[in-house]
Amino acid sequence: MSESGSISRRDILRITAGVGLGAAFGIGVSREAFWRAGLHRVSETRVQMGTLVNITVVHPDNAGAREMIVSAFIEMERLEAVLSRYRADSAVGRLNATGRLQNAPSPLIEVLKLALEVSHRSSGAFDVTVAPLVELHGSTFERKGRPPTDREIDETLSYVGYEGLVVAGSAVTLEDSRMAISLDGVAKGFVVDQVVDLLSAKGAQRVLVDAGGDMASNGSSGRNEEWTIGIQHPRRTQATVGRVQLNGGGVATSGDYFRSFTPDYRHHDILDPRTGRPAQELSSASLLAPSAMIADALSTAALVLGSVDGIDFIDGFHGAEGILVSKDGIQVLSEGMSQRLG
Repeated sequence: MSESGSISRRDILRITAGVGLGAAFGIGVSREAFWRAGLHRVSETRVQMGTLVNITVVHPDNAGAREMIVSAFIEMERLEAVLSRYRADSAVGRLNATGRLQNAPSPLIEVLKLALEVSHRSSGAFDVTVAPLVELHGSTFERKGRPPTDREIDETLSYVGYEGLVVAGSAVTLEDSRMAISLDGVAKGFVVDQVVDLLSAKGAQRVLVDAGGDMASNGSSGRNEEWTIGIQHPRRTQATVGRVQLNGGGVATSGDYFRSFTPDYRHHDILDPRTGRPAQELSSASLLAPSAMIADALSTAALVLGSVDGIDFIDGFHGAEGILVSKDGIQVLSEGMSQRLG
């Protein structure tokens, strides 16, 4: 989950370029077809969670659809107030400040449980305790215009490790006072899933939520109503590496281009928590999974693991498929993704 607050025009341009084409290809049914069926398709885009968020709802009542979207953005704000590390009053902010939450809110517990599972199954390639390293790299480039030294990285690595994050019931503990967590690689997907569930419960017949490339839908009522999603090419802003049909579940992409500190993309904010240094082999990892939260976490882990280990890792998760793009432009696809990519 990215930094919130006011965003400049330059930031908007960066975000727009980074999130890629997303759902630009839209739904496989025209507005006229919806109109004949007595349905309305309503969309709204706002800046939230530090990125552009687009919510599309299909519903028999136009005004009702717009009310649903308003409620969806309110829910996003509520969850962001729990999960953002950029807010001192959030649950994550309080955990990072004190090292312990006795009665952590259920959204945080759910996200942390999934995060710890992915950490274990990826042998630490995904790790929410990477926050001190992310802060080190970002602040060093901002203040000094260079990457941190090996000594600075190794010192910070000494208090990074998911084994020091303990979740017991509703209690969460960081075992080293210098530790901190960042949910940037998983929380946005969780929020997207929650919004889709909320809109479905309110009666929306079709939903697509796109938060900076983390997407989820509530499925479709027929083969011709799937969402066609373009997967962003990591180096060509207006190009894709292919298209997939999203019929329920989620999709997410992690890439070295979202926040790169140098023009050659060698230094970026997706770090290998085991080495403290940026992932180097891949430019992007795009995942389809049963939920946006799972896709979000797996895409981050796969980018760190690289092409060979990344594909093996993806294959270990039921319902997950992926496409990995190397810095040389070589694409590696899971078996199922080969069948779904158009």
